[in-house]
Amino acid sequence: MRLTLPALIACLALAACTGGTIYYAEGVDIPTRDRDTATCELQALTEFPVRTEIRYTPRIYVPPRRACNSEGACVTRPGYFEGGERYTVDVNAPGRATAARGCMAGRGYARVGLPACEAGTEVRLSTVMPPLAGGTCLYSPGPGPALVVNPI
Repeated sequence: MRLTLPALIACLALAACTGGTIYYAEGVDIPTRDRDTATCELQALTEFPVRTEIRYTPRIYVPPRRACNSEGACVTRPGYFEGGERYTVDVNAPGRATAARGCMAGRGYARVGLPACEAGTEVRLSTVMPPLAGGTCLYSPGPGPALVVNPI
């Protein structure tokens, strides 16, 4: 599947506005979480290395069609096949993702979905993940990981 540039920009903008899912453990700082994530991802990659397979989309036969104009002149368009495009898939990706989630859970993290902080929300910035509360949100000050914050 290909995304056009406007569609890609819209998807990224929507993702930025809606928040996201992150690994969360109260009181853990972001560098520790990032180090644990990297360790678990490496372990999962070792257990489930990238294994790509070449696959093809289904081929569909479009039968011949006959088209006639108002004067009775007809043309028959021949049948043809559509599909059969080549693509690759990493068959170990699901196992790798499950192994990484299990490793992170074993280190005390939960996968939580949080909304993005609304524009203008005053927050106290910290690299330590605060307790989850009613207004907890993800704050993205720029490039890099989003911070889990509570409004002031």
